[in-house]
Amino acid sequence: MKAYDVLVVGGGIFGVTAAVELARRKYKVGLLNPDSVPHHMAASTDVTKAVRMEYGSDREYFRMAERSIGLWREWNNFFGVKLYHEVGFLMLCKKSMESGDQRFEKYSYGELLDNGYDVEYLSASDIKTRFPAINAETYSEAIYNQVGGYANATLALTTLIGYAKELGVHIHEGQMVNGFDIVNNSVKGVKTSGNEKFGADHVVVAAGAHTPLLLPELQPYMKATGHPVFWLRPHDAKKFRGDRFPVFTADISNTGWYGFPYLEEQGIVKIAKHSNGNTIDPEMGDRQVTDIEVKEMRFFVRESFPELANAPLVYTRRCLYTDTLDGHFWIDNHPTVKGLSVSSGGSGHGLKMAPLLGPMAADVVEGKTHEFSSRYRWRHLTMDTVQVEEARHVIDRRI
Repeated sequence: MKAYDVLVVGGGIFGVTAAVELARRKYKVGLLNPDSVPHHMAASTDVTKAVRMEYGSDREYFRMAERSIGLWREWNNFFGVKLYHEVGFLMLCKKSMESGDQRFEKYSYGELLDNGYDVEYLSASDIKTRFPAINAETYSEAIYNQVGGYANATLALTTLIGYAKELGVHIHEGQMVNGFDIVNNSVKGVKTSGNEKFGADHVVVAAGAHTPLLLPELQPYMKATGHPVFWLRPHDAKKFRGDRFPVFTADISNTGWYGFPYLEEQGIVKIAKHSNGNTIDPEMGDRQVTDIEVKEMRFFVRESFPELANAPLVYTRRCLYTDTLDGHFWIDNHPTVKGLSVSSGGSGHGLKMAPLLGPMAADVVEGKTHEFSSRYRWRHLTMDTVQVEEARHVIDRRI
């Protein structure tokens, strides 16, 4: 039986960053994943993920994202690969920020100003001049922050996997964990569907949407939701490049819509929706985007970016969130099983915080308290728990 100091279950962004950080701290680390790494269906496997400091009135997420952006820049330099693209971040508002309907944008703007960031307020005429692909008749105001942009999610994941291997992490692909070896309330390793056993002094479950399947005690607090993503091929790509069309939110807390500039490699503009989503089984659930969702996207694009109105739709996918009921990460030791911990619950914003996830998970393994770890501890939630991220369009604030 193979034995490790720490076994990490899951090869997505939570698992790989945990494995990297633990290996950097000189632990012997194994990582198990049910398929290839990266898995083509994993939430982390995508062309882009937004990286933004804007979190409304939530000061801790602002601080975390601020720290992450600095670390993303360091990763670009360290790996010699552009994982993070700082094209700026634009919040589009349909109404005045003083109307009461743009709380996310208003509080985000205030937080940025209070912390000395040189952000720009844009009127409708400013929007028309600076970002001509955007319909200034639909959006009366905007806030532009040059700090922010997007990460190439798949490239970041593959780069980190390569680094993990360099650090000596043993990656075992095609290993579906289906149980834990627990003796006297202390974990001794895991069992896989292929009847293999892997021993470890500590096991970190970072299995994304499969986390509550492996740990049923988390099922009341955590579930998988699917969210539509659309790739459109613009007729005139230059109007949608990053300098003229940054990462944006479009009245997001009231609509859920956000998107990205033109991606040269794929030849597309990516549009997505950050909202309730559909509860989905991570193994058997239907991940097809529906005709109704396509119709909703077309309506949004027509009123927001007229030149994309008739752009060919070349690809769709349903991005899987591992949602906690309150929208916070779940990074902590198990309350009753010694040597077992969890790093999951991305709730749609895990990738942007990637540089912080590994150190948080590793500190939990070592029994330490991380600067940002207190509200991500094991906790009791109820069906009345509200989702707190102000950027997310959630009906009655419940997932």
